[in-house]
Amino acid sequence: MENSTLDPKLAAFVRLKIDVSATHMYAPGVRRHIKTAIELGATREELLEVIKLSAVIGIHACATGVPILAQELVHAGRQSAPPESVHPTPVCDALRAQNQFNPLWETLYNWDRDWLEKFLAMGAGIWRDNILPPLWIELLCIAGDAALTHMYSPGTRRHIATALALGADRAQIDEVLRIVAEQGQESYEFALPILEQELRNQAVGV
Repeated sequence: MENSTLDPKLAAFVRLKIDVSATHMYAPGVRRHIKTAIELGATREELLEVIKLSAVIGIHACATGVPILAQELVHAGRQSAPPESVHPTPVCDALRAQNQFNPLWETLYNWDRDWLEKFLAMGAGIWRDNILPPLWIELLCIAGDAALTHMYSPGTRRHIATALALGADRAQIDEVLRIVAEQGQESYEFALPILEQELRNQAVGV
């Protein structure tokens, strides 16, 4: 992209983050962007971090669904389940101390803090291993949350705020969002070969 404000390797990571996400899983794009990133000097460890970021996006199912479940239990006149354990939760505690604990996780924490602790532990190392710069991680999270196949606005807002606090400027975040917008072009890449094949089948009477 001309006049890019993003490091080219980061831009490749953003494209990979979108395509490898559990909400998209577009294999041709994953292969293409991994190849590009490697050509730009990306290491196996860096690429694994991007993939991990895309895997832990699953927590958004609980962040969205559990508060709704809690509200509907109240409407139905049924009590919420009590906490299932009082085991230590060092990962959750550390996220709270860093102001990174999503308020939408509170109900799940109260219901099943063991499960939440184990799930968050899968991704906690991404922020402390220093394989990717903290700002890059936040920009990648923005891409994953704003993706056309996800559009998770609470996370998009939270990661934009964190990216700004880490020194990102408007142009950098805007470019991430423009890359996300280009994801729509994959509809053509996916569907046109199928269209052409079906037209050829019709022409020969298959």
